[in-house]
Amino acid sequence: MKLLVLILAWLRSVVVTILFPITILILGPAAILGHYFLNKRQLDDYLVSLWGRLCCRMSGVTVVVEGRQNIPNEGCLFLFNHSSFFDVFALAGYLRGTRFGAKAELFKIPIFSHTIKAMGTLPIARGNREEVYKIYDEAKVRFTNGEKFALSPEGGRFYGPQLAPFKAGPFVFAQSAGAPIVPVVVLGAYTALPKNSFLFNKNKLFHTIHLKILLPIDTKNFNTQNRKDLQQLVYDRMNTVWMAENKFTVF
Repeated sequence: MKLLVLILAWLRSVVVTILFPITILILGPAAILGHYFLNKRQLDDYLVSLWGRLCCRMSGVTVVVEGRQNIPNEGCLFLFNHSSFFDVFALAGYLRGTRFGAKAELFKIPIFSHTIKAMGTLPIARGNREEVYKIYDEAKVRFTNGEKFALSPEGGRFYGPQLAPFKAGPFVFAQSAGAPIVPVVVLGAYTALPKNSFLFNKNKLFHTIHLKILLPIDTKNFNTQNRKDLQQLVYDRMNTVWMAENKFTVF
C-alpha cells in the first residue's frame, strides 16, 4: 500500500509539474490584461490568490493559516522564512493582497515577467545593495495605500535546524516607510518542494503547510542606530517558533 501511494504521488507530481507552466500561460495574460484595462486591485489580488491556491490544491497541499487576527488593517511588511517555492504559493494563495519581492532574474522570463511586474512585485537585484534600496525607496509610498509586501530576510532559500541570519534590507525598507513588520513562520513547505527539486509534492498524496502569523512589531519604536535590535527581535521570535514546531529532516 505504501508503495502504491508513493507511485500515485509521483505520477500526480509529474502531471502537476507539467501543468504548472500552463497555469502561468493562462493566468499570466489574463492578469496582465485585467490589470492594464480594468485597473482593479481586487482583480489583481484575486488572480494572484487563485494562482497560489491552484498550485497548492493541484499538488494535494492544504494550507492552514494561524493568527490572521495579527494582520493589521494598514500596509505592512510580512517577513517569512524561505525554504521552498511553496512558501510563495502558500502566501500568495492564502494571504490575499500580498505583494512579493523576487530576484531580478525572474523579470527576464517571458509572460511571467510581465505578470509579476503588473502585479506589483519588487525586483530584487541580489548583490547590488544600492539598486535594492532604490527599489525599496520607490515602493515606500505604497504602504500608505494599504499595500502589504512579503519578503524573506534570509535572502534566499534555506532549510536548517535554525533560520539563516537575517539581511538588513527588509528592515531598512520597513523602518524608512514606518510600516509594521509582521513575522510569518512557514512550516512544511520544504517537504512539498525541496531546494534543487522540481517535482511538486512527490512523496505524499496529501500534505499540510502551516502559516503562523505572529504579533506585529511597530518599527517606529526603532531607529537607524538600533536597527540590529529590531532584526534580532524578529529573528528570535521567528526562530523560536521554527525550532519548537519544525521537525528538521534532510531529504
